[in-house]
Amino acid sequence: MSLDIGTALREGTARTFGRNGLLLIGAFVAVGAASAVVTDTATAELTDTLLESARLQVERGELTAEEIEPLETAIGELSFPFALSVPLPVAIVLWAAVALLAEAVSIVAVRAFVREPADALSGSVARRNLPWATANGFLGGVVVAFVVGIGLLFLVVPGLFFLVAFLFLRQEIAVEDKNLVDAMADSWTLTKGHRIELFALYLFVIVVTAVASAVFGAIGGAVDPLVGTAVGIAVGGVASVFTVAVLTRAYAQLRTERDTELESGENDDPWNDPPSVP
Repeated sequence: MSLDIGTALREGTARTFGRNGLLLIGAFVAVGAASAVVTDTATAELTDTLLESARLQVERGELTAEEIEPLETAIGELSFPFALSVPLPVAIVLWAAVALLAEAVSIVAVRAFVREPADALSGSVARRNLPWATANGFLGGVVVAFVVGIGLLFLVVPGLFFLVAFLFLRQEIAVEDKNLVDAMADSWTLTKGHRIELFALYLFVIVVTAVASAVFGAIGGAVDPLVGTAVGIAVGGVASVFTVAVLTRAYAQLRTERDTELESGENDDPWNDPPSVP
């Protein structure tokens, strides 16, 4: 059975603008707003720390005022409209908290979109082992990002391969309650034989969401920079839900196929191909 890209896109779009999808868009928009605040806060504190360090070097005679003038000019031109006045360690803690919150919302979104019928998600299912799933999803995302990053350094192709091979890491964690190691192994197996189609699907989703974000962000930015930021956050919320919905509906197709194979007693070794038949 091959992956039906059209079905994944249709179902993903319908789920995005269904009841659960709209609620999740609101959640992702809230997370996006919080992310903008903590990012501005952390960046502002980092630049202030950098500038203060440079000025101390001037006082010690290690640098001249003329040497740090370009740095002062560059930092002075930066704008952080959402920055909070908190110490850098607090800003870092806030950033980590928002990152974990974003992962938790993503886990709930996967659970909402994988189920049939579309509105069958209950509170107990959404909350099931959520701290455990969030921690594994966050750490798994870091591991996969590192692996993909290393792969991209080697002529790009290995990185893209690993990106697709581990595309369903979060789905395996959210739906099957697996740890990150088992989720990586089972994502590897589940994507086998479908990686070209999955790459095409993922590329399409990324291009569509990137174009939408750029267009609407530019329109909002033409009115006012803050309006542009607000529009970007709103579009980002829709894009996040759409991406999770489409990928999860693709996952649901392949998961059904896997379950059928397991019921028939076929090999389910997570890292190896099935043995050849003489």
